[in-house]
Amino acid sequence: MEKRIFTVLFIAVFATMLGAGIIEPFMAIYAESLGANGLMIGLIFGSFTLSRALFTPLIGRISDFKGRKNLLLIGLTGYTVLSFFYAAAHTTTSLTIIRFLHGLASAMVLPISMAYIGDIAPKNQEGKYLGTFTIAFFMGLAFGPIIGGTLHDIWHMNAAFYTMGAISFFSLLMLIFMLPEINAHKKNVPSSFKVILRDKTMQAMLIFRTLNAYGVAALMGFLPLLAEKINVTIFQIGFIVTANLLVSSLFQRYFGIVADKGDKISMLVAGSIMMLIALALMPLSTGFYTLLLFNILMGLGSAISIPAGSAITAKLGKKLGMGSVMGLFNTAFGIGGGIGPIMAGLIMLATSLAFVFVSSAIIVLTGTIIFYYLMKNNFEYRKLVQEV
Repeated sequence: MEKRIFTVLFIAVFATMLGAGIIEPFMAIYAESLGANGLMIGLIFGSFTLSRALFTPLIGRISDFKGRKNLLLIGLTGYTVLSFFYAAAHTTTSLTIIRFLHGLASAMVLPISMAYIGDIAPKNQEGKYLGTFTIAFFMGLAFGPIIGGTLHDIWHMNAAFYTMGAISFFSLLMLIFMLPEINAHKKNVPSSFKVILRDKTMQAMLIFRTLNAYGVAALMGFLPLLAEKINVTIFQIGFIVTANLLVSSLFQRYFGIVADKGDKISMLVAGSIMMLIALALMPLSTGFYTLLLFNILMGLGSAISIPAGSAITAKLGKKLGMGSVMGLFNTAFGIGGGIGPIMAGLIMLATSLAFVFVSSAIIVLTGTIIFYYLMKNNFEYRKLVQEV
């Protein structure tokens, strides 16, 4: 049954992220066609991130008490219906509302799916299971923009929305008929948020996740501007982003297995250092190949650190409540991802585009140092590794 659950959720999350990736690169263009100015475009993007960050911990906690499958089904139903609402949006206000609701639906899909995988992962195989599972997330994001661009160029923006709806509906049907409810939430009573947030290991993971996401979001937001300065084409920018995500996804399973057998803390720190070095070197890019090289380095760093972090988080989830912990973990990612582009934009206005990347590297380094400080001589974590 575990293999069936894993396979069904892997396909469903891949399909869902593929659908989201199809429309994401063109939302700014679509918003602009509805009359959105720069501030409104920011609100349209931010409403999705804000909604997901706000609701993910609550939804994760509900799943700890009530079960996970029904919440997943509600989320995917929302994904499906809202896909067609995008095409019907005629004002920036309606598009902002749709994005906010889409963020809510998103909060019911990936975090709950990760909680499911955390539930079924055997002891000391959390890195392998979650490392393999996150391939679905990165592969969906990597291929989505390519498909979306093709649909947009051949037909119209609405074709991308309808495709996202069809893919989401396929995922929904698959979960309805093929995904069992395992009732793992009934085995342990989840801890309160107060207790979870007091845990030193959880604090380390949340700080690291937030500041790491800041760096990634700043990169994705301002990479096109840097690329344009060194005469990299739009097609090449897409290729670079896809390469970053594909390298990260291809090595997730391998480093997940390594994390289960090795030192997760060292892996997380090493991967993070690779990412921040790549960020700091970005302004030194002279053309397509150097920019591609730095992005591949960043993708490899991500592949090393993410499975290790996921394995630590899954162990915490088994102790404190899987849905609640995964919800907070994803909220930290949402906060960092939401703040990153805004702060980077202000830094660019005050200094330069180059310092956007250097400052982002400093932020990631700060998160890495704090994480290491909190985990060094962390007896609670050592006890957790032995028990769970």
